[in-house]
Amino acid sequence: MTSTARSLRQSPGRAADDGRPVRVLVVDDSLVFRTGMSRAVQACNGMELIGEADGGEAALLRIAELEPDLVILDLRMPDLDAIGVLRALHAGETPPTCRVLVISSAIDDAVENELYAAGADGILSKALTRADICSAGLQLVAR
Repeated sequence: MTSTARSLRQSPGRAADDGRPVRVLVVDDSLVFRTGMSRAVQACNGMELIGEADGGEAALLRIAELEPDLVILDLRMPDLDAIGVLRALHAGETPPTCRVLVISSAIDDAVENELYAAGADGILSKALTRADICSAGLQLVAR
């Protein structure tokens, strides 16, 4: 994988209403990365941090509770990885209303294909700046 973006795709998920900030949930088991990403979201014009989660199970609870527009989701977590979270979100009768941007330090083509099959809306490298991740998230929600 390169240190740049993998890809973003079109999604039927809900976009934020005009004039309203994009409501963001940050999910990562690394406290250091999660804190840095959360601060970047708070500093990003057009985004509002509504919560954090430290794992996949907590993410599912927070998504149901907070109904974010965008979830920035780490690929690898000890309890439930991003693929498990995506499958759980898409297992219900109604598709999720949020966009899901998966981030990881390493993603190969097979994992990327599996993430998209599970319902990811975009996949980015953690090597990007946090500002670039926020910008990509805004683009994804605007589609």
